Amino acid sequence: MRQRIITGIIFTVLVLLFFMPAFYWPVTAVIMSVIIGVFACVEMYKALKHGGYHPSRLLLITGMTLATLIVICGLVFNLKVENTMALYLIIVCMYSVSCGINLPLVRPDDEKAFLNGIFTGGMVFYISFPLFCLDLAMLFLPHGWFYMVIGLFAPWVTDTFAYFTGVAIGKHKIVPHISPKKTWEGCIGGTIFCALAVLIYSCLVIYKLDDIEMDIVIYGTIMFLLGILISIMSQLGDWFCSVIKRRTGIKDFGNIFPGHGGMLDRFDSAFFTLPTALLLAIIAYNLF
Repeated sequence: MRQRIITGIIFTVLVLLFFMPAFYWPVTAVIMSVIIGVFACVEMYKALKHGGYHPSRLLLITGMTLATLIVICGLVFNLKVENTMALYLIIVCMYSVSCGINLPLVRPDDEKAFLNGIFTGGMVFYISFPLFCLDLAMLFLPHGWFYMVIGLFAPWVTDTFAYFTGVAIGKHKIVPHISPKKTWEGCIGGTIFCALAVLIYSCLVIYKLDDIEMDIVIYGTIMFLLGILISIMSQLGDWFCSVIKRRTGIKDFGNIFPGHGGMLDRFDSAFFTLPTALLLAIIAYNLF
């Protein structure tokens, strides 16, 4: 436990070292995304290899590079957020789907080539999309940095209060075949506290920052409900990676954070909450 706490503090400091400067220099977020993406790709590749699959490193690197280039093109040509997102969805999504046929073309003797291609394309989208959403919000949306605070820290709030609630009153297992220690009580407790944290943060920071012309009670209710959504997405992201680890027979994706595992073990939930936070920012930007 002591090691987990120390590593958790070090990890938080490292994230802040990149995230805080991004408030003044948003391009720092792109650097952070690239670092996270590289580690995540390596860890997921190794996990799938351990499970008996053989995704393509070349197709994976190419897909991740395409996603990064789209962000750069959006900056260079001063594109709107919706146009940059459209480019990503058209190019990267089509590329990810095409991996299913591209790999069998170059591996005619591989009986699992189609499945390995699908896994490769899935890796490209799973890892690049949330990081692309992070960059998109930070670089193209007004006050996007403040919404990404929610995307990055909502999983930690959910995990922390889910753990303590589960330890205190947890009795009923929720997904024992995926995560044996998680309970319904912990899940609900983490969700409620996360929603409260989003509510408080939104009302104290974003409400005044965006000069929202809406009754604060109505606004607070909407943000509380969105806080529930982002907490649910956080837990789904955690379970998603838990399924992969169980199916590939590994305990952790890596060991760069002693007591916490690898980069994916730390960002599995954030990969689901960052797109949700971008959705929240777009809703606020267009409706509030």
